[in-house]
Amino acid sequence: MRVNYKSFPFRNRGLPNITQVWRPVLPIKIIHGHATSKRFEAFVDTGTDFCLFDALIGARIGIKIDQGAEGDLGGIIRGSRTKVYFHNIKLVVGGDMVEIKAGFSWDLTSNLLGQTGFFDNFAVSFHPAFQPPCFDVDRVQRH
Repeated sequence: MRVNYKSFPFRNRGLPNITQVWRPVLPIKIIHGHATSKRFEAFVDTGTDFCLFDALIGARIGIKIDQGAEGDLGGIIRGSRTKVYFHNIKLVVGGDMVEIKAGFSWDLTSNLLGQTGFFDNFAVSFHPAFQPPCFDVDRVQRH
């Protein structure tokens, strides 16, 4: 499946001539029990260890977020950390569905598809030089 990157407004006083950036964003759904989320967007992020989602998305389909295995969530900047709660879910990408363990946090501002859960189930080829930039996503076939 080929997906175009999504354009986002960009403002940084250190780079005043750049007004937009392109990022790989994938429409997905999650399933927990018999409940399926509405389709939502997640960043395809090679630097994220696990799939991480806004807790509200999980809560809307009945996941009791705070009852999951509690962990710590931090970023590339030292210091501030928050809680993340891990749950078993099904991740739906296009016509494919995989069972994964994903983290949910009340403090996330973006949904992220990471190494464990996404990249170990899907092969991704990035094409940032294309206009518009795009990426291919293919289900990994295990033998």
